[in-house]
Amino acid sequence: MKIHILGIAGTFMGGVAALARELGHQVEGSDQAVYPPMSTQLEQLGIALKQGYAPDNISADCDQVIVGNALSRGNPAVEQVLDDGCSYTSGAQWLSEQVLPGRDTLAVAGTHGKTTTTTILSYLLQAAGREPGFLVGGVAEDFGVSARIGAGREFVVEADEYDTAFFDKRSKFVHYRPLVAILNNLEYDHADIFPDVAAIQRQFHHLVRTVPGRGKLIVNGHDGRLREVLAMGCWTPVERFGFDPAFEWSARKLRDDGSAFVVSRDGKEIGAVEWPLLGDHNVSNGLAALAACSAVGVEIANPHPRVVTLRELLQSAPQRTM
Repeated sequence: MKIHILGIAGTFMGGVAALARELGHQVEGSDQAVYPPMSTQLEQLGIALKQGYAPDNISADCDQVIVGNALSRGNPAVEQVLDDGCSYTSGAQWLSEQVLPGRDTLAVAGTHGKTTTTTILSYLLQAAGREPGFLVGGVAEDFGVSARIGAGREFVVEADEYDTAFFDKRSKFVHYRPLVAILNNLEYDHADIFPDVAAIQRQFHHLVRTVPGRGKLIVNGHDGRLREVLAMGCWTPVERFGFDPAFEWSARKLRDDGSAFVVSRDGKEIGAVEWPLLGDHNVSNGLAALAACSAVGVEIANPHPRVVTLRELLQSAPQRTM
């Protein structure tokens, strides 16, 4: 199939392009601003890039157009797609139909920390031997790409609450139907589409509604707005993470800068970690990623009586039936 991606240089749509190319599709795309690192990744994949949204940038023999959420009615390329009766879809819908079926999807949502947590989670699953697929909103240094199909059962996706496309105003993350969802935090953002925090909370609750009872919600236990989301209705086991020892996953800092900390699960210390990341927010990101790994059957324990790296806490285990 030949696919044209409108808005291909965005971090999400560039990842979609990489996945489509890996699946064997012929991929081209256009964008208003094409620049590294995404342009470099796409060029290395042999994907033809065109500047701007002129209608004739879309090859006449394209089978499908994937439309990024930055494009709206009135855009010349969009108007041409509609007038020509082309087959079109959104990036999130394409991902949900072409990549995620049959996979255990782990979705990382939140106002902040999505890219970091998605990268850490993908890295840890890789370290545990799971060979995950992933789509990260940036080029992950440890992988050299922003997205890959992966040979394993798990697929990790950065789950954005921004709307899907000009023809689908739902948040992108409602398309993913994850088995495990991380809810990192919830603050007011995207004032161009959300009138208030309550509107964002409703979208997060739509995500919560899609997580099955056999799955897991990994939730920042310190975030009051997320507690309000869960109070709207929750049908999935919840594990909280943070610095409170009462949470299912908690951290006790060994250094004020967050570069070393002790991990506890259900009040029991299971290991001490030293890593190059700094700040309480990154400790929380790491805890969330560990909890998500555990949710899909990766054992978390430090077999050594010493401070280790985050990946050394992992022991690969058979796939857990959830």
